[in-house]
Amino acid sequence: MAKNLGSKASKKSLASNIYGDAISAYIEECRQFVARARRQEVVNQVKPSDLSKMPYTQELGKRKASNGLTDGELQCKEEALRQLEDNLAKREVELIEREIKYYSLQQELDQLRPLSGLYRVVRAMATERKLDSLLEAITRETKVMLKCDRCSVFVLEARTKELWAQIAQGLEKDKVVRVPIAGNSIVGLTARTGKLVNIPDAYSDSRFDPEFDKITGYFTRNILCVPMHNRNAEIIGVFEVLNKVGGPFSQDDGEWLEALAAVAAGLIEQAQSYSEIEHFVNKTLETLAQTIDKRDPLTAGHSIRVTKYSLILAEQLKLPEADMDVLRYAAMMHDYGKIGVPEAILWKNGRLTPEEYALVQTHARITYELLSNLPFTRRLASVPFVASCHHEKLDGSGYYRGLKGGEIPFLSRIITVADVFDALTSVRHYRNRMNITKVTEIIESGRENHFDSQVVDAFMRLPCDQVLKVMESERGQIVPTELDLFNKISWQRLVELCDGAKAESCEADLQELFERIYNAGLPSDYQALD
Repeated sequence: MAKNLGSKASKKSLASNIYGDAISAYIEECRQFVARARRQEVVNQVKPSDLSKMPYTQELGKRKASNGLTDGELQCKEEALRQLEDNLAKREVELIEREIKYYSLQQELDQLRPLSGLYRVVRAMATERKLDSLLEAITRETKVMLKCDRCSVFVLEARTKELWAQIAQGLEKDKVVRVPIAGNSIVGLTARTGKLVNIPDAYSDSRFDPEFDKITGYFTRNILCVPMHNRNAEIIGVFEVLNKVGGPFSQDDGEWLEALAAVAAGLIEQAQSYSEIEHFVNKTLETLAQTIDKRDPLTAGHSIRVTKYSLILAEQLKLPEADMDVLRYAAMMHDYGKIGVPEAILWKNGRLTPEEYALVQTHARITYELLSNLPFTRRLASVPFVASCHHEKLDGSGYYRGLKGGEIPFLSRIITVADVFDALTSVRHYRNRMNITKVTEIIESGRENHFDSQVVDAFMRLPCDQVLKVMESERGQIVPTELDLFNKISWQRLVELCDGAKAESCEADLQELFERIYNAGLPSDYQALD
């Protein structure tokens, strides 16, 4: 019986050894035990008490055989061995069935793993908006689904005919990989042909260039690459996976990767379209802002610099990413309402009369009215209000709504500091650039009545070179390369040096260099109005 069962089971399962080496060894040991028992090598292991329980023992008498046992005792031993053999056969069948079940479950899990990964990708698409985060989720799940070591998503830059790694597992975070389409790379070949490339053994395939491994220190065993197409069937990138665990990539792997590449391609195309729209909006608003600034050559570049100051302040304050676009657009358009202020007042070389100042104040209200006519998305709906509040003061003495304290949006408070700082450090019709010590005194004196102290503190902590690069930009001249020398100190420290503080060895000559850059090209006939 055991022989038949074992033979039957071996036909189904032993050929592939699905129940593992350990269990196979156990079963073989049991078979050998039975064989030894049949040869009476283990006869003494059968207990006499077991023999006495056999119902036919007494019926067979006490006749002795030539080997010293009665026929009855031999019959009992034979029956005991048959029962042992039957039990072993049943145990073998149970083990085989259990392992077949385990193997079947493992196969089902292997089949479900890609579907589970695809579900997680779809879930990520529903909750994540940033392209890099989405592609990271796709490559992470691809690695699990295809049981590979690395995944990379290359995006085609049509202008330069290069593929650059949007996401590349295993590379340093800030390292950018660019691969020419016309080069010897497999991703370049995939982009040129628009076809799937599956290389089971990289170093035996003439299409693989080992130089890439020499550069990266990685050892490539096998490769699977699929092209990514947009809706017009144009190549927009390549999805590459490396080093399948346990062997080369299969046809099923290729089909799954093509499905994931289609998802990635859709996301990339959507992101590229959004980027183009965002670039158009940015340049349109920037151009509108510059049309106001360039009405007067002395104020040209003001809106761009205020925007840059605001953004580096936001980074210093660790503002949420969701607020950055609102801040950028609001800062860029904060003075757009000056389109309604007569040029004679904007260009006046001297102090304004109360009536003229009242006209200038109307620009905040006009800014709100004009920007409210633009169809901002829900995410950017607060831009008009934030932009129009940059002249409000914490004590309620600002304009045009007279808001105070928490009524003023925090983003507007950032723009307020940036706006005043740029105005004081720029040439105006009635004065030169103001001495930065004086600038600092004005801003410090405005804490908690005009300016938010949190924003002022953040500004003083800014890296000095960042402030100076913004300060000297958009002025129709090349930004001096010497500004990089200020990257070791904060803006606060530069103010202290200009105010007479003793310089450390690493700060030698910085104050003198700053004064030379700050005062270069200024009109000598303007007088400051302190």
